Amino acid sequence: MSIPSAVIKKLESLSVQYQVVSNPYIGDNPINTRNEDYKETRLRGVGMIYEGQKFLAILPYEYLLDYRQMTELLGFEAKIMSKKETQSYFKNCDENSSPLVSEVFNFEFLVDPSVLDKDEILIDSGDSESLLKIDKIGCNLLYQDCDSFIFTASPEKLYAGKNNEKSDVDLSFTPTRLKQRIDETFDLPAMPDIAQDIMKLRVDPSADAKKLSQIVARDPSLAAQVISWASSPYYGYQGKIDSIETAIARVLGFELVMNLALGISIGKSLKVPKDGPIGVKEFWKQAIYCANLAEKLCRAMPVKHRPERGLIYLSGLLHNFGHLLMGHIFPPQFDLINRTIEANPYTSIEDIEFYILGVTHEEIGAWLMQNWHMPEELIVAVHRHHQEEFWSKHAVYSNLVLVANRMLKQLDIGDSVLTTVPDSTLELLSLDHSILSDTFEDLKLESESLDIMAKQLVA
Repeated sequence: MSIPSAVIKKLESLSVQYQVVSNPYIGDNPINTRNEDYKETRLRGVGMIYEGQKFLAILPYEYLLDYRQMTELLGFEAKIMSKKETQSYFKNCDENSSPLVSEVFNFEFLVDPSVLDKDEILIDSGDSESLLKIDKIGCNLLYQDCDSFIFTASPEKLYAGKNNEKSDVDLSFTPTRLKQRIDETFDLPAMPDIAQDIMKLRVDPSADAKKLSQIVARDPSLAAQVISWASSPYYGYQGKIDSIETAIARVLGFELVMNLALGISIGKSLKVPKDGPIGVKEFWKQAIYCANLAEKLCRAMPVKHRPERGLIYLSGLLHNFGHLLMGHIFPPQFDLINRTIEANPYTSIEDIEFYILGVTHEEIGAWLMQNWHMPEELIVAVHRHHQEEFWSKHAVYSNLVLVANRMLKQLDIGDSVLTTVPDSTLELLSLDHSILSDTFEDLKLESESLDIMAKQLVA
């Protein structure tokens, strides 16, 4: 496709000099390139809408759009438009190519001053294979009639606090802000009774399906979910599911039900908004997919290197538990984090969390898991699941969850920014890319059933 004529005409009308250059990266994540000049000069636009009026915030790719600051400056909370919704207004343009040229695509432009300070910028041309290179004079001509005010955080500001923190967090102490919040309130949840009883059952040598079914039966909604899952075509059981014990003993298995019941009872003990990138809906979808994929990867490992399958499933299910805890303890900040994630899809969620709250979901989740005396393997998975090349006694759990999340991002599921799986991590797990590919294909065949399971947990 060629560059849209409306873009060329607008540039010429403003006397903006430009060069058409090759796009070094074609795909969903334009910043994923080794070309440093490209990273430093590339601009992006964030679509927003408020009472029918559409805005496009223009900023460098590596900068964070500070939604709180933007809201204070505008005087209202604009809704962040999805990438697909924003792209729909760029008529006659290739998918993933959004020319940041004002008065052509029916947006009101808001430009961060950092854009105007650059010696050179790169913007989409409307043709996915090419970009427009514009010098500083042309940039200022292009945006001379646009509103300009500071609404971003530079990479230096975004990472300043986190770069100064200890790389190995001491979980025996909560971060200062979190501790203050806990001291001020009484709504930090204790481990639910059902979860406590399941934890006792885990170490009970006489544990069986009957004892587990008695615990599950105490929660009608949990019992109904167990029966529903056992009756689904996914498990292919031809007989009649006449009790929870039958569902456990003949269909689902003791380990699966025990870990599901533990995860569900813990997750449902918190009051968290359903919507948003890290709301309850997305939490359970990623949890169910990650738990199943991590378990499949576990089974694909050489027998002598395999960790405990039940704990791997539980690690996949609860690794992002910190998101739920954040939503429960910090409702206003949790909403702000969700909006900021929507505006910054190429910034890691943990960096956004730390910028806004001074703590990440890994830290807060691992802290509570430790205080609840959960298994050390699970604590490591919760605390380290975004950390590449991490190795310790129980690192296999966090590494499997990391790999599963990177793979799930290919389906646009979860909170990982990256889709690439490090070779070093695969080596630590005794896996290879062909095994990952085969396992991933198996998972995709089960997506319909996994979606149903996830939705049932939100209802």
